[in-house]
Amino acid sequence: MKRLLITARDASAALHLVEIVKAGTERDNLEILVAAQPPAIRYFEIAGHTVLPVDLQPAKIQDSPEGVHLLAKADEILADVSPDCVLCGLSSPFDGGIDEAVLARFHGPSFVMQDFWGEANAFFGKAADMYLALDEEAVRLSRDRHGVDAAVIGSPRHSAYQSMNMEAERIAARRRLGVEENVTVIGYFGQALHALPGYGRTLRAWAEAVRSFPQPCLAVYRPHPRESELERRMTEKILEDMGVRLHRCGERDVEHALLSCDVACSSFSNCTYDAAYLNYYAKHPLLTPMSLFFDEEIVAYFRKIVRLSEFPYLKSGLVEVVRNKEDLSASLRFAAALATKEKYWNASKQLQNPAAAPRRALDMVAAARG
Repeated sequence: MKRLLITARDASAALHLVEIVKAGTERDNLEILVAAQPPAIRYFEIAGHTVLPVDLQPAKIQDSPEGVHLLAKADEILADVSPDCVLCGLSSPFDGGIDEAVLARFHGPSFVMQDFWGEANAFFGKAADMYLALDEEAVRLSRDRHGVDAAVIGSPRHSAYQSMNMEAERIAARRRLGVEENVTVIGYFGQALHALPGYGRTLRAWAEAVRSFPQPCLAVYRPHPRESELERRMTEKILEDMGVRLHRCGERDVEHALLSCDVACSSFSNCTYDAAYLNYYAKHPLLTPMSLFFDEEIVAYFRKIVRLSEFPYLKSGLVEVVRNKEDLSASLRFAAALATKEKYWNASKQLQNPAAAPRRALDMVAAARG
């Protein structure tokens, strides 16, 4: 029996890896152990998986106390678990967590579940042997930008959507919000970008557009997991000062928050990609995902952080993009129309079917030779 150690720190990585762990429980030839840092740990716990907790801070500098502690913890976990191979998540590109520490210390076949196109993080000096990618564009970017090997498996996280009754879940989510039939729900999906003045400008522009919406509407705010309670209150105050009656979404997961919406807006959150996959599995048009990509500071920050001119799914026409603030009011009205929802529902059908993604990941791990 092969022993696989899975690690995660980032929430997005965890959502993919949870589905891989779930699929792995059906295999008699594979034993899976999970080690996770916050915030990833809670996603495994919610799914009912046993986790080795890593209660350590991420490192900003390799030889910092945080870096030393992470490497020591990686050594401890690897000694205790003695894995045959490792499958790690992917932390943000400017710091290191347990994923990067385990990659640095492990001597054997190593994989990373790449939840973002073309990204690799060798914070402690060592990349993985293989990156499990969402699509061919991610493979190309991985090779061009980092010179690492990558293979398409699809999106494990979105494989879970195949068991959802989208229409029934949408009705229930809107009922929990108390939405009447003729009310348009416009969602704002937050990000931890409050240090940038451009984020406040984006919020104010969005609030002004919502305020001018010509039909009855409900403004819903879904905070990002990385937003602190102070940042959440800051967002709510900005919107309320702009005269928008706001409802903070109480849904536990982003999927049901999205399903309650007619239009789901964010600066550059991956939730718009989630919305596209909800449309992919829906029998009827659900919602329009919208990227607020008009503030120069936000756009420059995005391009600096991810080193892409825009998301691959923007180029693929899966998301309505607002590039000029002056267009936002008209774009919201356009996005809420049934014909526009149908446009993005049809566009979602070009996505790769994610149903087999967890199995593909496990097949690659099982075939690895040390």
